Amino acid sequence: MDIEKRLEALQEYIERAKKILELSSPQLEGMENAEEYRIYLQNCFREIGELGQQNVETLNKYLLPLLEPGADLSDDDIELMRRFSSLLIDTTTMENMDLPLLYMQAEIILKKARESGDLRSLILALDNMVIASCMMMNLSMRFYPDMDDCYHYRDIGLKAAYELLDYLPPEKFEALPDDECRELVIINSRYMRCLFEWDDKEDRTAINEEDLRLIKQSLALADDPFYRKIIPNYLWDTHVFRSLQYLADFTVDCNAHNYNKEQLREINEYTRQLVTFLEEHPDIDGCPKNEQEMYMARNSYLAGELSLEDYRKELVRIMYANDMDDFSSRGMFVNFTVPLEYIRTLDRDNLTEEQEQTVRKAYEMLAVYAYRMPKTGVLSFMLTFIIIVLKNYIEVPGGMTFRGMCRQIMSAMHPPTYVHTVSVAAITKYLAEQLIKRQPELFLGVEDTKSVEEIALREEEVINFIYNAALLHDIGKLFIIETILTYGRNLLESEAGFIKVHTVVGASLLKRYPGTAEYADIALGHHRWYDDSQGYPDNFRIKDSKYKTAISLVQAADCLDAATDTIGRSYKQGKSLDAVIEEIKAESGTRYAPYVAELLEEPEVKAELDRLLTVGRDENYRGAYYLLKALRSTD
Repeated sequence: MDIEKRLEALQEYIERAKKILELSSPQLEGMENAEEYRIYLQNCFREIGELGQQNVETLNKYLLPLLEPGADLSDDDIELMRRFSSLLIDTTTMENMDLPLLYMQAEIILKKARESGDLRSLILALDNMVIASCMMMNLSMRFYPDMDDCYHYRDIGLKAAYELLDYLPPEKFEALPDDECRELVIINSRYMRCLFEWDDKEDRTAINEEDLRLIKQSLALADDPFYRKIIPNYLWDTHVFRSLQYLADFTVDCNAHNYNKEQLREINEYTRQLVTFLEEHPDIDGCPKNEQEMYMARNSYLAGELSLEDYRKELVRIMYANDMDDFSSRGMFVNFTVPLEYIRTLDRDNLTEEQEQTVRKAYEMLAVYAYRMPKTGVLSFMLTFIIIVLKNYIEVPGGMTFRGMCRQIMSAMHPPTYVHTVSVAAITKYLAEQLIKRQPELFLGVEDTKSVEEIALREEEVINFIYNAALLHDIGKLFIIETILTYGRNLLESEAGFIKVHTVVGASLLKRYPGTAEYADIALGHHRWYDDSQGYPDNFRIKDSKYKTAISLVQAADCLDAATDTIGRSYKQGKSLDAVIEEIKAESGTRYAPYVAELLEEPEVKAELDRLLTVGRDENYRGAYYLLKALRSTD
């Protein structure tokens, strides 16, 4: 088939994928009541199911066969993948779609370019690999504390970037096939600094020196008459602007990369150059005034020219002046970064009343902003900031708790996942209430209980603990929302790994806060089998946890809700409760705890579960409406 027709079909895939993202978290505008919202959301997911099926068919026909190992690829096939890849991402706006698919194609395109021996193809393929690796690195950075994937993509991207730099010397640069290749080498010389993410254990001194050297080298190209003459039509002003902007942002997160005093003074001087340059070039768009002010304040403070108190005041001023209706990539960058920079400066154990008030307001603004922001295009970019917010969360009196912030963000990002967590918590609570009456000894250790008698006295406390743990069992899914929203194709191998890491990430996040630390085992182990023979993570043993009964209850409740859901998982046919119960009974003693299977045999338990999975789930969708309505009302 003609390449243009195939590309047109793949463009339709992208448009449907964007529509899926829009439908997955609809706004409340025009919704009169909770029931209308529930019905509308149900209809949205029916449409998602249809769009997803069309996308599956499109990829199966036009793309996936090309990605099979050993596929016999023509030049047109490679060109199709290259052009399709360019449609999946815009490095200027940070809008992107389907990053794992982008990366998989980048690997194939680069491999074929090397085999072809064609220099132009190689330059284009290397540039594509740098971009794809950088985006995948940023995505996998969220999977703290497991950073192996992050550094894997970083290393691959840097290898490609340094290979491109080899063509920068004049004799090689001039010999490049055309101006497009030359421009890509120049662009990469500055863009590659986006790959400079490093483990705390690595030598930051040497890395910082290299990072600064490379970007200064890139900036200097604009003043070199040789390069100006070779590619006179290149956007040199944009190159200078972007290079200076990168330099100004070296000190992100209050100098988290630990540049020394001399380097900080140098970066501060480059920041002044950035502001002056933009004043002299008003036609350049891409760094709004509030972003410039943030750079100036931060780097003046770090260089010792601005006091900490004045720096905080300036950040607060910028934060309140920000345009919370700006959902562009730069608007999002500033709207998240300014409050995060302020929070980074605080001593969380010794906050003043004024600081507490500012923190409360900042979190309210960010929660509303996340709810109102369109979910297409910049979803992955936004999630990076949301995760940073959660990793650095400060609980203040009268403000949102960490648990509450997670709840708000989850409901705003993907209502079905939020409803799933609430439904699982309700099912878990009911099962715990029934089981504690029959076998109270199974709950020994929960809330540090030491005897059956103590469990009887503190029964409500024990059950509430398990209920609250269940509410947060899937908190790690916030880190992989775009993977959850992959309705239009089967998950790639890398994405299956992303799904599995949500338990580790969730547990790591919960451990950060005293009010949630004890829930970590439940989040970590709820996909592990009862007998520890299968499931994930591999290095966790349910039988060694004092919360083993709670984990088994959450695991069963998770299965009961997920398997019977007909809204959030519209791409699959929901099973009947009877069918799920039979599956649990069949795997009793291996995947599921025997006492859970025994509970499900009782008619009154089954009847209540049936209610929770129908009427109860509908109530939870209505609850999501009220939560989002309250969130919108604070706007």
